[in-house]
Amino acid sequence: MSRGSKRVGWLRRNGRALLAVLVLLPVTVGIMFANQWIRYFEEWPSRPVNAAVGETLEYGNARWRIESTDRVSADSAAGRERDLPAGTDLISVTVEVDPTGTGPDGVPDLCTARLEESGGGTVTRSWSNGSRGALLGGAGPLLTSCSSEVSTRYSFEAEFVVPAEAGESSSFTVNIAVPGFLPEYGRFALD
Repeated sequence: MSRGSKRVGWLRRNGRALLAVLVLLPVTVGIMFANQWIRYFEEWPSRPVNAAVGETLEYGNARWRIESTDRVSADSAAGRERDLPAGTDLISVTVEVDPTGTGPDGVPDLCTARLEESGGGTVTRSWSNGSRGALLGGAGPLLTSCSSEVSTRYSFEAEFVVPAEAGESSSFTVNIAVPGFLPEYGRFALD
């Protein structure tokens, strides 16, 4: 090495590469993170299609309507017959389904039903359909969810075990989600 030449340090020689890494690494992580969140929100019910009380809703490959709603207290004869836990009520919602088509496999769509309580200054709470769960005894409904075997108009009964005070100062909706049509879901107001 001659006396007149300056020695260039490692940091200066690799400065552009380090700058590229400092820029590209956070951008890459950010894109991956955003992509995962987008997929996450597309795979769960996040965009409701609302239906007022008694209204029919076209959603998925069917027309949907709430036929009736019934509430049974754990202290009643019907509640004791169904072995409801003390301090709870059973809310039964009969849903009419009129299939208008089939899924990509040629079979009518399956669905999930959830009861949601909101409004009235309470925290939003929701309950899964417990019709065939181990919690409920007695004679329950025969058809408890969407059927892939029925291609004509039918009804099913979704049952939800809720605390006795649920719905006193708030409102209930039933949410029907069809996996192939997420993130949209049908939200039905109950009376």
